[in-house]
Amino acid sequence: MITDRNGKAIEHVCNFNYLTEMMGGKKHLIKGIMDAFLVQIPDELKSINDALGKVNFASVKNFAHTMKSSVSVMGVSILTPVLKEMESMALAATDIEKLYELNQELTLICHLAIEEVEKEKEKYV
Repeated sequence: MITDRNGKAIEHVCNFNYLTEMMGGKKHLIKGIMDAFLVQIPDELKSINDALGKVNFASVKNFAHTMKSSVSVMGVSILTPVLKEMESMALAATDIEKLYELNQELTLICHLAIEEVEKEKEKYV
């Protein structure tokens, strides 16, 4: 079980309501967005990891900013404050250790989101 920043237990990290509304309930469109998410998120995580490994604050900032859009489509709102904090810390080019911690949280939640999207996607076959 994962908790939000206030210690409240979270059963699911994704909320598919926004996606369903945005796509007008059209299953083929929803599935397409889910497929894109399942490819995009691992790539974005790798990019952030690579940037952190090189202590490239500008790239960390850019990838964190980009990921906000990616995760918002799947309703992964728990990541919004994590990504905002990563973005602002990278902009200030400070505290690489804290960025590593935030990246661990980001990675964990993204893997949970991927699992949830894969399971949800089965409904759209």
